[in-house]
Amino acid sequence: MRKRVGIYLRVSTDGQTTQNQRRELEAVADRSGWEVVGVYEDAGISGSNSRDKRPGFDRLLNDATARKINMVAAWSVDRLGRSLQHLVGFLNGLQALNCNLYLHQRPCSGYRG
Repeated sequence: MRKRVGIYLRVSTDGQTTQNQRRELEAVADRSGWEVVGVYEDAGISGSNSRDKRPGFDRLLNDATARKINMVAAWSVDRLGRSLQHLVGFLNGLQALNCNLYLHQRPCSGYRG
């Protein structure tokens, strides 16, 4: 089955940009033959915020639930969140949906849901 990817981008402050994250993740998707269905961005929003305060993250999860995507690609785990509780919930949700996760920067082996 072809991977339908949602790319998630996040930076914490308005002075930062998601441009490098986007360029690299789109290049990985292109090389891997993945279809990029959507790019979901939260610029200037802390990863410690919950889903309701991160509109891009909320749209990403809604699209995963609706089965529009079957893989999430992010720069690193800390782009997904800073709260262990939120991360565990996110990973459990992906696993329940049989949705894969690709992390571009990973100090250890990546999660495969």
